[in-house]
Amino acid sequence: MRFHNSDKESTRQAEMQCHSERSEESIKAFRTRGFFVAPLTVGLLRMTGKNRSSGWTLAGTVLIVCFILLGGCLGKGTQKATRFYLLQPISGISSGERASVEGEGVMLAIGPVRVREYLNRPQIVTRTQENKIMLHDFHSWGEPLDKNFTAVLGGNLSNLLSTDRIVFFPWRERPNFDYQIVVDVMRFDGDLGEEALLIVHYYISTVGESEGEERGIIGTWKSSFNRQTRDDSFEALVAAMSELVGDFSREIAEKIKDVSG
Repeated sequence: MRFHNSDKESTRQAEMQCHSERSEESIKAFRTRGFFVAPLTVGLLRMTGKNRSSGWTLAGTVLIVCFILLGGCLGKGTQKATRFYLLQPISGISSGERASVEGEGVMLAIGPVRVREYLNRPQIVTRTQENKIMLHDFHSWGEPLDKNFTAVLGGNLSNLLSTDRIVFFPWRERPNFDYQIVVDVMRFDGDLGEEALLIVHYYISTVGESEGEERGIIGTWKSSFNRQTRDDSFEALVAAMSELVGDFSREIAEKIKDVSG
């Protein structure tokens, strides 16, 4: 009788060890295939191997499979990488667009450039309806939009007015500039595969040589620009938005050319 019980115990231990090994192999297989196995699932597999005497139940099997599938879905979801974009300056400016100047050229002070709060965020904003916008978590600006806009505007004006004498707000000391451009970006968005739109309020002023000298406002304007995107990609939308900043830069350059003669 004792021999009989000992034999049963040995058989049971052998079955438990065999099932435990199979469970460990299953875990390794899931990891090898790229599945995200939740810690709870791993614990269930190991617990089942250690408690072979209770037997497999249909409910337990279904539960484990559900956790494995859920883990796989979560693992795939977290693998999506965020893409980053930057506005680009005008390329290939023609000789007709470029100002012909003697000497160093005009000195420009650019800024402040203020962007509406709904735009000044990491995510790219698209507008699907007049009063409906969407934020895209996986498509973001490579730097704050107001800084990127200011830098591209300055680069464009440098090329259009043939000058390297440009300072950006804020400046440590009051620069002795010829013209200051202050911009409020009221709207700067679009829809994928549709139009991109830029609406700005801005003014251009001159500043005298002394700190107390009154500033002269050349003019204040509200302007609107639009460009059609070439396709429904984010790359096309950002390219169209870069062209909008280029159109705005050309308008400013023409006004400064008219004033400076």
